[in-house]
Amino acid sequence: MNKATNYPVILIHGFLCWGTEAKLNQFVPLFGMWHGNARYAINELGNRVYTPHVGPFTAMRDRACILYAMIKGGTVDFGKVHSEKMGHPRYGATYPGYVPDWGELDEAGKIKKIILVGHSFGGPTVRTLLHLLAEGDPDEVAGTDPSELSDLFKGGKQKWVHAAVTLAATHNGVTLPDAARPLVNPLATFLYKIGNATSGTWFAKFYDFGLEHYGFTSRDNHISLKEGKDKIRNLLAHEEDNIYYELSTKGGSEQLAKTTVYDNIYYFSYYGRRTRRHGSFELPTRDMWLPFTLFSIFECLYSDETHKGEEWQANDGLVNVAAAHHPIGQPFVEYSTLASDADIKPGIWNVMPQEWKDHVSYMGIGETDEGYNQFFKEMITRINNLPVIE
Repeated sequence: MNKATNYPVILIHGFLCWGTEAKLNQFVPLFGMWHGNARYAINELGNRVYTPHVGPFTAMRDRACILYAMIKGGTVDFGKVHSEKMGHPRYGATYPGYVPDWGELDEAGKIKKIILVGHSFGGPTVRTLLHLLAEGDPDEVAGTDPSELSDLFKGGKQKWVHAAVTLAATHNGVTLPDAARPLVNPLATFLYKIGNATSGTWFAKFYDFGLEHYGFTSRDNHISLKEGKDKIRNLLAHEEDNIYYELSTKGGSEQLAKTTVYDNIYYFSYYGRRTRRHGSFELPTRDMWLPFTLFSIFECLYSDETHKGEEWQANDGLVNVAAAHHPIGQPFVEYSTLASDADIKPGIWNVMPQEWKDHVSYMGIGETDEGYNQFFKEMITRINNLPVIE
């Protein structure tokens, strides 16, 4: 049945970034850092909006578990089988829930749904959560007492989501970790040591590393480097639960291989570009956000047997166009080929026209207040007016 909706919107941050629960967000709101404010813009449409802090260094499966608890309410359950395999505690923090009645029936007998919007690594987070909602986790079902099994791992909840949107997402992994492979582990170790050293200080509350379950960061308690050193090494030794591996083209593709699309959910992919072709070379333009220029050059010059050509060289400063366009192997349609929004169908990625934007443009950097707010208003208005698939 056709009807306008105003489902709650969940805006999910990416790698290195933060959400409402980090004090940094009070001074620099992620979705509206320098200009505009996505939360205020969407609120004006009548939709409630939430920007959860799921951890700047947290891997996609753990992020999905945290996100589920933050939305629905309850204690984070990483899964008995998964936590034993990865060597970390099964349970995390407890949350009251942004939308405690998510998935329940309203007075008309209709499911109370949400809209998921993920930026950068938030895109794989959205896809992982959708996979768990729909398919559950057979390993957790087989290895956990039914009375202790989290509802997230039971599956059958794909109808809880109205639309999934990705902004400059790392759908297929990005070539930057591939191009700078020798630097990845030293950089990761350095960043984790900062999280370890600042445990229990004001900085841990200001910028929450969110890796308490790995035992080398904490918002409240100081953890010495001696205590944390082996734990940092253990995390980096794993491919699963390692965000650096999941950001690479190999890791991103492997970890998301089982995900698919569902015929009751609308999918949208937005992506940008700030490089131009010069003969056989791709180079960043002068209007690219300066801190990204060197990263962009790495991606412009990198190629291997499967990641070559203009599509992989072109980028927004961090994410390749080919990585963000749509998940490889899943159905898609170019939005520009549709006659109108009436032709938007569920169960297929609607790829929006390429925009002249940096990776951080979707966070409000380099945008105007009006332009940034209008971008989110148009996006959510379009979704609000799509028919609900029960």
